[in-house]
Amino acid sequence: MVQQGGTGFTLIELMVIIAVMAIIAAVAIPQFNIWMIRANIQSASGRLQQDMAWAEGYAIRSGYPVQVSITGGNPCSWTISPQAANVQQQVPQMTASEFTSRYPNTVCNVVTGSTVSITPTGMVYHLGNTVGGAAVTFGNAGPNAATYGYWLTLLSGAGNVRNCATSGSTSSVCNLQ
Repeated sequence: MVQQGGTGFTLIELMVIIAVMAIIAAVAIPQFNIWMIRANIQSASGRLQQDMAWAEGYAIRSGYPVQVSITGGNPCSWTISPQAANVQQQVPQMTASEFTSRYPNTVCNVVTGSTVSITPTGMVYHLGNTVGGAAVTFGNAGPNAATYGYWLTLLSGAGNVRNCATSGSTSSVCNLQ
């Protein structure tokens, strides 16, 4: 004797569920890729902010100036050079090969201050001994860079370091959101 009304799913119900899951995946996967690219851009900008904050802190603690040199492009790189003798700490650096490895398809643009000196008082000077800062934008190296947005690392002449969204690859102004 055959029972009617058994438990389980019909073939049509399973096909509907699979179709709905495929639609969700088709929408979610491109959004996930955009999110990953934006995360790389923000992470690179944050790393430069962290390294600049280290340079400022070291200059104040040691009583010696620290020079920060940033090379823009793809790949980006920066060096931090304390002027103190016998530095006992590991000095943060970002080589071009390390940047490429950590932040694929990410590019940086030095808007101002490719080389600055941070004094023991925390002030920031350009090479001509004028008070100034540095502004570096980070973005995607692909053809649709504006799709992913830009992030700015900004070091003011007074030594304040911040990280924020900005409107373009040559902007040195934070977007208010």
